[in-house]
Amino acid sequence: MDMTFFNRIAKSNASTNCRNGNRDFVLENPEYLKDLVAIATDLTNKNHYKAVWIIEMLVETHTKMLTPFVDVICETIPKYKHESAIRGMSRTAFFLSTSKAISLTETQQEKLIEICLDWLIGDAKVAPKAYAMYTLGHYAKNQDWIKEELQNIINKDFASQSAGYKAAAREVLKKINT
Repeated sequence: MDMTFFNRIAKSNASTNCRNGNRDFVLENPEYLKDLVAIATDLTNKNHYKAVWIIEMLVETHTKMLTPFVDVICETIPKYKHESAIRGMSRTAFFLSTSKAISLTETQQEKLIEICLDWLIGDAKVAPKAYAMYTLGHYAKNQDWIKEELQNIINKDFASQSAGYKAAAREVLKKINT
């Protein structure tokens, strides 16, 4: 692993400028993508969540670039405990699931569906729950059991959730019920 790149990640912060700078660095130097994914998926690395921030930004606009790493990302997603990493991975799951640039295997889709259900019924913060709903809403178009499960979870939890959760829930319910 390149220590200069590793230190760049370690010294980064959550500011938009910093995250954009790191994303742009990887786009200009794709040879560092393997190191980025290695840092992000090494949960013993105290800076793994910072690498997740960059992956989250890359997957949104350059999904195809991450194709060689989708398996390791899907394998690692359920293991994250750091709130910032979970938030980033919830967006990553959404963008991987809805991308037209790549095709996920059935196993990868199952892993993403499973973790999204876990986030939705678990103690995750609002953002991961919202992205879990969006991801599950995408899969509900083709799998009736997901639609039913998603409706049940949302209806059960709706009254006790935040305004952000309720807004996302209304949007997802509208999409899956049309």
